[in-house]
Amino acid sequence: MGAIKREMNNSKWTWAAIGYQCGFAYVIALIVYQLVGLLTGEVTFGIGTVAAVVVLVFLIYMLFRKGYQNKDSNQLYAVDALNAINNR
Repeated sequence: MGAIKREMNNSKWTWAAIGYQCGFAYVIALIVYQLVGLLTGEVTFGIGTVAAVVVLVFLIYMLFRKGYQNKDSNQLYAVDALNAINNR
């Protein structure tokens, strides 16, 4: 926590980062507990399992979705710059 406070240099952002880390850890623990418990027979299928599957699908979607690209930006990629230099 001390390192986060030094890096963020703001108590509001420090607590936001700590809250995010705790929330993310809770979500991962929920997914692991529900799905492994369902496989081993320790947990029956219920609302917790449905929530775990929904959150898992959301996390996988966010991990593999295509990122936003602004169509109006004038970006110059390294390959384009190299081609522009070589075609002079």
